[in-house]
Amino acid sequence: MKILIVSQYYYPENFKINDLSTSLIAKGHHVEVLTAIPNYPKGTFFKGYNFFSRRKEIINNINVHRARIIPRFNGNKISLSFNYLSFVVFGSIELLFIKGRFDRIFIFAPSPITVGLVGILASYRFKAKSYIWVQDLWPESVSAAAGLKNKFILLILNNITKIIYSLTDHIFIQSEAFKSYIIEQDVNEKKISYLPNYAEDFYRPINRKSETIFSIIFAGNIGKAQNLNILIEAAKLLNLKSISVKFKIIGDGSYLAEMKENIQLNSLNNYFEFIGPQSPNKMPEFFSKSDVLFLSLIKSRIFSYTIPSKLQTYMACKKPILASIDGITNKIINQSKCGYASSSNDSVELVNNIIKLKNSDKSILEKMSENGYKYYKKNFAKTVVLDKLISKLSN
Repeated sequence: MKILIVSQYYYPENFKINDLSTSLIAKGHHVEVLTAIPNYPKGTFFKGYNFFSRRKEIINNINVHRARIIPRFNGNKISLSFNYLSFVVFGSIELLFIKGRFDRIFIFAPSPITVGLVGILASYRFKAKSYIWVQDLWPESVSAAAGLKNKFILLILNNITKIIYSLTDHIFIQSEAFKSYIIEQDVNEKKISYLPNYAEDFYRPINRKSETIFSIIFAGNIGKAQNLNILIEAAKLLNLKSISVKFKIIGDGSYLAEMKENIQLNSLNNYFEFIGPQSPNKMPEFFSKSDVLFLSLIKSRIFSYTIPSKLQTYMACKKPILASIDGITNKIINQSKCGYASSSNDSVELVNNIIKLKNSDKSILEKMSENGYKYYKKNFAKTVVLDKLISKLSN
């Protein structure tokens, strides 16, 4: 098949679509990518890129077509609005310069869902079926994460989302819990397929742990949605109990400065270590030096439907998981017995789970790790996901 991937984000930005595109090439398909000038997550263009250069490049044997975009800058509501809208405009223009034909249009849709508008235009331009892989549920996810409450704007975004769902030929969802929500948007159930995220090949088990203090790693974006304030609340309670652990934070994001300030104000520096953003392929090495891996999301109906891609990467690295999260991810962790999951915002339950993990025998932690790894291989393995995707695209 000849596939055009439409994604606002692409290499050197770190998104799942990077690996998916090269994996499709390895399966013998022809792939090209329409994307934007890279500026995520810092909000400035990557070195070697600028607004004025519309460019085409080849990355890993893939033709990559770059559309102009207004960068995210500091990530506030106005900046993001211009960022999202500019890709719709310039991405649509860039379609006119892409030559050849395509059998399928594959739209990668984390936030913003508006990338789907470009994908739909691509499907008309090339007379090809369109498939969208929904990673976040708009507009409720942006309302919960960014605090957007304007009813008029939310109504517009909801209508745009409905248009995208109605005009794409097929919808892939990263969580089975998404299905009921999307059906509520007047979408036929037969049009929806479950396609979970997977972990890239470099996420693998490494057996190594030399540090004496009990350590818990969080790796990823540090924003409002990730709710890392819960770790500060947990550290306060642990401090009162004179229980020592180390929370190691790998990553960057809009909440980082505020988080560091709150830790300083509460004199909890001994409980935290900030490592900064790291290359994804280095993560297994960091994970191997920890006892437990942590994930969390804010308390929200819409986020209770979500499976953070951290879950798959943590499971693939064969480590026990500690979570502060509601909904389907909480259910998966408890059902698979790969760790402990408490409710979002429940710092008392979280601390109780930390203490249970800290006091557990090594054999119990190893059993949790093995349980998670087996669950990953059965439900989220890359080969399973790719085979399902290719089968659907071929129909």
